[in-house]
Amino acid sequence: MKTITFLRHSKSSWEYDVSDINRPLNEFGINKIKKVSNFSRDTFGEFEIIFSSPANRAIHTCIILANSLQIDLKKIIICNELYTFDMFEVFDFIKQIDDKYSNILLVGHNPAYTEISNYFSENKILNLPTARWFYLKFDTDSWSEIIGLKPTYYINNINSES
Repeated sequence: MKTITFLRHSKSSWEYDVSDINRPLNEFGINKIKKVSNFSRDTFGEFEIIFSSPANRAIHTCIILANSLQIDLKKIIICNELYTFDMFEVFDFIKQIDDKYSNILLVGHNPAYTEISNYFSENKILNLPTARWFYLKFDTDSWSEIIGLKPTYYINNINSES
């Protein structure tokens, strides 16, 4: 069994003259990921590993989440391949994940994450907002197989109060 949670980074700031990859979270984004972390404690507490985009806003999201949930920061792996906005590049990354992991979190970007949610769910969404997630469970032992499978379970927090 493989479970994967996709978390879009929290709200970033546009007030600094920095490149896209270096944009930090804004104050609202910092508070939002703290709230989402605590509200989603049951979903977020069991990750074996967290893969993050190298974007400042994604890394900051991971660190706040880990601190809020007392997850060891050693579980966070920064992956250049996740600084993408393309669903198929994320799929290529997933296919390469070591099968020793069964429950993982990917922190990254739109529009890729909205497209992935729509790829696996019959309930289409227009947009995965910042600091929102969706969770998928697959009846397989291989990450390379999930792209062609229908998940046995899908849930998201798009309409939650967090």
